Amino acid sequence: MKTRYKLALVTASIALGFGVIQAKPAQAATLSGPVYIYAAASLTDTLPQVEALYKQSNPDVSFVNTFGASGTLATQIIAGTNPNPVDIFFSVSQAPLDRLQAANKLIPETRQDILNNTLAIITPINSTISISSVQDLLQLNKVAIGNPAFVPAGVFAQQLFANSGISGQLNLVFGSDVRDVLSLVSSNTVDAGIVYTTDALTLPNQVKIAYTPPINLYSPIVYGSAVLRQTQNPDAARDFNSFLGSSQALGVFQVSGFSPIPEPMTTGGSIAVGIVGLMMKRKVTAKAKARTKAAVD
Repeated sequence: MKTRYKLALVTASIALGFGVIQAKPAQAATLSGPVYIYAAASLTDTLPQVEALYKQSNPDVSFVNTFGASGTLATQIIAGTNPNPVDIFFSVSQAPLDRLQAANKLIPETRQDILNNTLAIITPINSTISISSVQDLLQLNKVAIGNPAFVPAGVFAQQLFANSGISGQLNLVFGSDVRDVLSLVSSNTVDAGIVYTTDALTLPNQVKIAYTPPINLYSPIVYGSAVLRQTQNPDAARDFNSFLGSSQALGVFQVSGFSPIPEPMTTGGSIAVGIVGLMMKRKVTAKAKARTKAAVD
């Protein structure tokens, strides 16, 4: 009797399982339509590559990108001067996103930090100028940076100057965004410029990285995105915004020189690392003692 009961129970469970499988809802409707994105100028080359990857699984979704200085784009969104409703804002620096969030323009739960970048001091490819420190910029006639009033790269550059003790001592030329600074350097209009490392890598035949400043001389350069409340295509916007933080998208960004945001260490992780560290320390100590004993013997 017990055996028959068990068999009946197993059979019922299997049947119930098939019932659950058969009762699964139909797949969600196919995503489609245009997604309007306002993005930092430094994403000009890489974001379309990520979009192309996304379209392999979502061929009915199209993208309309507007690139520029993150501060300028945020101002346009707040003022409502953008010609089309913007679905996603992809910014460098937290400040433009903070402004939009304070103005209630973002869907808060969609905001995410995605990437890191670094600064690079670049010179024209044919330049013979040697730069081995930030202070070496003092020897140059003209140095280009993004206008710090609305270009985050310019703000980071000013932090770099301040922490290097050369604020107010350079003849600066302001660019409208980081790509404008890149153009000023590649055209030999200025002696050097400060851009993101990823921008410097886009013109290897026209500019070169003369010096990479220590990252402790400026704030972390963080790229983040969010879906805007004004979106007219919320399903596709939310889905692509999530895709921006996926491993597939991060792989594309990394090829271009960006780096992913380091995952925070959890308490459990910290404890685990501590235990592993203690075990390694004990192993090293044990080996040292063994070597000492062997030498004595």
